[in-house]
Amino acid sequence: MLYVIMFPVINMSDKNRIIKHGNHIVNDMNNGYMYNLNFSRCYDFNSHMHNCYEFIHIINGQLIYTVEGTEYMLSDGDIIMTRPDELHSFSFPNECDYRREFLHIYPGFIKDYPELTQKLNDRKAGNYNRIPSEYVTKYGIDKLFDSMEECCDHADADTDLLMLAYTIELIVKISRILITEVFKEHTPVTNKKASAVCRYIDHHCFEQITVENIANELFVSPGHLCRLFKSETGMTIKTYLNMRRITRAKNMIMEGHSIMKNIYPACGYNDYSTFYRAFVKYTGISPESFRNTQNSLTAL
Repeated sequence: MLYVIMFPVINMSDKNRIIKHGNHIVNDMNNGYMYNLNFSRCYDFNSHMHNCYEFIHIINGQLIYTVEGTEYMLSDGDIIMTRPDELHSFSFPNECDYRREFLHIYPGFIKDYPELTQKLNDRKAGNYNRIPSEYVTKYGIDKLFDSMEECCDHADADTDLLMLAYTIELIVKISRILITEVFKEHTPVTNKKASAVCRYIDHHCFEQITVENIANELFVSPGHLCRLFKSETGMTIKTYLNMRRITRAKNMIMEGHSIMKNIYPACGYNDYSTFYRAFVKYTGISPESFRNTQNSLTAL
């Protein structure tokens, strides 16, 4: 069902204008889209993942955006994008007014165009997440976001179809940029130890690994590694490990694997109860509820 949410504003000035629109339903991790234009003072957000593809267009503000250990310095006009499996966070080096618009695309919204999903998934995690402002302007992506804003600000029966068309155009243009342009700006701001931890976990998270295993591989003490990782990512090593495992578990559930027989051991958990507690903690629902939700969506 299509719905529009208009948040109250202090006055009618453009600075306080907020638009939120989409056909994504809360707790539906597969279908729909969400467009949001909003304004706020700067704030920090610790590492997290989404269940969707996210495209953020920075209208005003300077911030540091970290994706899988790679840091990008963002400013007016830039776009930052992430996939569902990419861990990311952001912070602001200085106080500022933060104005942005973002588009969340859930996999089911473009399920009839598998080549688009392939284009988004071909990029290595933590690489080429930033589209610099000069390319955003050169390829007309800023104008495309203007069209999305206009479409969602005056929603009608054709809005969903128009948003699908804009989404296809957006992904095609970004893919063209990745193929034809040279991204010197991709170089990380800093080279952090946390990225090495993330890489090790990404390759071994479905095995029985411990902090001690990781510390031995990186030739540092476990205590020092834990403090370093927490200071650089805002989360513990255990949290990152669990988030990686639960992401795989959700994918396996959607593929139809048995929760009790196949999924929890394949995701690195010794027993079902530990897996169950982790799944609820990081998704807000039980594995069975997640499976039932996916089954009901498939039956539609």
